[in-house]
Amino acid sequence: MKMKNLKIIALLSMVFYTMQACSDDDDHTSTDTEYATIVMVHGAWQNASVWDQVKNQLQSQGHTVVAVELLGHGEDETPVADITFEAYVKQVKTAIAAQGTPVILLGHSLGGAVITQTAAEVSEQIEKLVYIAGFIPENGKSVLDNSALDTTSLLPSALEFSADGSTAAIADPETNIPEIFCQYGAQAQVDLLIKNLKPEPLAPLATPLAYSGEDYNTISNKYYVFTKEDHAITYSFQKKMASDAGITKTYEVTSGHSPFVSRPDEVLQILQTILED
Repeated sequence: MKMKNLKIIALLSMVFYTMQACSDDDDHTSTDTEYATIVMVHGAWQNASVWDQVKNQLQSQGHTVVAVELLGHGEDETPVADITFEAYVKQVKTAIAAQGTPVILLGHSLGGAVITQTAAEVSEQIEKLVYIAGFIPENGKSVLDNSALDTTSLLPSALEFSADGSTAAIADPETNIPEIFCQYGAQAQVDLLIKNLKPEPLAPLATPLAYSGEDYNTISNKYYVFTKEDHAITYSFQKKMASDAGITKTYEVTSGHSPFVSRPDEVLQILQTILED
């Protein structure tokens, strides 16, 4: 009789131990969240603050997000003569190296060209590469070479060049910023873009990229977010660049050139899908 009771106690103990182990596993699974490290690169005539709405949401979810402020943009007062495409790339590489882990590298517009060059140079440090209406110049081609092919863009006709040809400003920003950069944006969002507007250094835009296609193609996880009603880099040209770069994972936002400003929730949802891929 005693032996039978001992067997029952042993069996119950085993069942309890197994249930407890499963419970521990479940608890571990529920709290073992994967957090990403994301480096963002803004485009021309903008600065790092354009990412704030999306950046803040991602950070609140536990992700690490770094928004690079390119030289000559925002509050940076680097002389135009000292601003080069190579310097932009160096800034982004420095930001990536500081994270100490592979990153998701995201670029918009001009920032697309910057992340293309950067990714090819430090491909081992790139987990995923994400373009939002970003330029993808081929090796030997510049942003200006790319933009010249986009014949229906409204941007060229909105530019005013400095006397020495070193910079280009957006003429009549109250009209051209909402029309070209921020369709569907609230007035406060348009005002923010206008407030941070500065003449754009042209030397980086005219600099041909110099990278190995083989290195660039070692990054298998590439994504493109199309902005369907973009008047700066048109939807059709975005699709051509993505196709030429072999990017098949694509998403769309019905917006103008700056969806992270005018449609932040939609951009956030797309980025969350990319993070989970």
